[in-house]
Amino acid sequence: MASGFFIGGPSNMVSSAISADLGRQELIQGSSEALATVTGIVDGTGSIGAAVGQYLVSLIQDNLGWMWVFYFFILMTSCTILFISPLIVREVFSLVQRRQAPILNE
Repeated sequence: MASGFFIGGPSNMVSSAISADLGRQELIQGSSEALATVTGIVDGTGSIGAAVGQYLVSLIQDNLGWMWVFYFFILMTSCTILFISPLIVREVFSLVQRRQAPILNE
């Protein structure tokens, strides 16, 4: 139950952030069907990733041992940080610009 709490929360946050970012694209705006498709693809990809991850963990543990399972976790976490960083930087930069805009207009 605890692992579901710590995995499910971040997973939902990441898929929500990606869906929200994709939902702002001009091509998708105004089309609820396109937005639903994008959200379904993101959630489906996350579910497939979770299933494949469980298989890989057991495969790595059987062949290489538990230490390599944790190396695998470190690698996957590093990849997640690497791939989500541009989105985080863009969002923080946008937030800072919005907060400074009223100050500059005064």
